[in-house]
Amino acid sequence: MQSRSSTSQRVLLVLLLACFFSGSISEAASTRHIVLLPTLNYTEYEIWESKFYPVNVLESKMTEYLASLLRKHAFTDVSILDETQAARWKDDPYARQGDFAVQMELYSVLAKEREVLGSFEKGDVSLRVRIYSAGDAELETSFTSSGKDQRYTFDPGDDRLYLLNTRTSIINIFYKDGLDFLRLAPPYKGQKMSRPTWQQFSSTPYWQAFKNAITGVAAGIADMRDGELAVIGRIIAPTANSTKRNREYIITLGRRDALAPGDILQVVRGDTYITVDPENPVVVLPRVVGNVRVIKTMNEQAIVRLLNEKTKDPVQLNDLVTAPPYGTKKVAPLR
Repeated sequence: MQSRSSTSQRVLLVLLLACFFSGSISEAASTRHIVLLPTLNYTEYEIWESKFYPVNVLESKMTEYLASLLRKHAFTDVSILDETQAARWKDDPYARQGDFAVQMELYSVLAKEREVLGSFEKGDVSLRVRIYSAGDAELETSFTSSGKDQRYTFDPGDDRLYLLNTRTSIINIFYKDGLDFLRLAPPYKGQKMSRPTWQQFSSTPYWQAFKNAITGVAAGIADMRDGELAVIGRIIAPTANSTKRNREYIITLGRRDALAPGDILQVVRGDTYITVDPENPVVVLPRVVGNVRVIKTMNEQAIVRLLNEKTKDPVQLNDLVTAPPYGTKKVAPLR
């Protein structure tokens, strides 16, 4: 008798969770305010503003790039605080704005360069991210993010190796070094300093490695709170133009949810498990069964085209569609 009662309670809990989940899907996206605290640098890696202004700007550039990624979501406001404002945000509850605060910490930078008929550059960056609650300024969650990039620039150092360099008496009048039709010579970025300037650094694979790591930070913010910040809708109908080869569907997300043509969404289903843990009697694990691309948006709906799906578990009506609000929207692996 007791086992039947506990089973019925678990089933009732699953039904309540399903009702709550389906009810939250119909809600429109709300504006979110994220506060960015100053980035901390625990390495000796620095970037100067310019040779005339030798002041480190790496941390501010990192924070500004994260802000630009977060602002790509139409319903997200971002505030960047300086050190004084950040200290006040943590100490004074009345000055604590935003839904939560984010602080990046740079703890590892690997920058390698080799010269072999040019330069081979490789960057590897690691960040730690701390999320603070706006209610009490306590640490809410923390995670790490890393980024890599590499590039080879051909620079033989002798213009006789430029196969299509033209050196004639007429051209030499205006171009004493010849014309580099293949554009093999790297652009001049100014005199090398003890620290690279922002002009020299911003086009290198080292900064691209930083940007890749910061993109991972944006994706991590979207995944926090078990996907609570994700945009969620449903597949409700096929379109009149849908065929077996090009399947198109109408979903319950649109421009009001900050969707745009070209966005990639994941089609997910939730598997429900009844556990033996009394504190967690029911666990719902989502899995990706397909990916769709947005081809047209309306205010409250959008049309999507199927990109791929699981052969044994195809996409169907009433499936959930979801996408992270921040970070790169790309095709997710099926599972």
